[in-house]
Amino acid sequence: MNVLPAGETPLLSTVYPFLERFFPELAVFPELLMHSVRTAKYAFRLSCLLGLGRPRLLFWAGALHDAGKLLVPRHILEKPGPLLESEWKMIVRHPLWSFELVESRCRGVRGLGGILAAVKAHHESWDGTGYPEGLKGNGIPLEARILALADVFDALTSPRPYRSPLSSGEALKVMAEMGGKKLDPHLFQRARAFLARFKEEAV
Repeated sequence: MNVLPAGETPLLSTVYPFLERFFPELAVFPELLMHSVRTAKYAFRLSCLLGLGRPRLLFWAGALHDAGKLLVPRHILEKPGPLLESEWKMIVRHPLWSFELVESRCRGVRGLGGILAAVKAHHESWDGTGYPEGLKGNGIPLEARILALADVFDALTSPRPYRSPLSSGEALKVMAEMGGKKLDPHLFQRARAFLARFKEEAV
């Protein structure tokens, strides 16, 4: 996009020092660090452009949503093939681990309660099949539903050990199939045009 939403630039200037201070382990996990920052940027932009949720809260929730993956062994996160059941059980625990790490390390951060709610629920699904609590539909916090759009979009358009990155158009087709299942279908339809305009930029 040609014009950054007001407030994005100063937030991006503070996110790296913040993460370096509270989550220094990310320094040796650049893929996770960059995913976190891109997700923060996308979540902030979606909130601003949709006029929904709290943009600054969503920025920090995006930056912190995957902190719990620091507790998942790297060989599991980087495994190119299907996960064993025991490995998957560790993956599905990461939202709770993110919640616990952020709660313990970031006490005193403004708006922490809302950030924690979005972090904990970012893998809940519209149809109730998500985790960790099986929340459903509008029972999932709004910020978590917006965060999920940003998280999925970045995951699909970034390289993974098991596949190459998708183009924005390909990612949106996959996300359309997730509407009403993993993703809030109404939010996705409203966000689709904005997501299609997002460009990969240095962050």
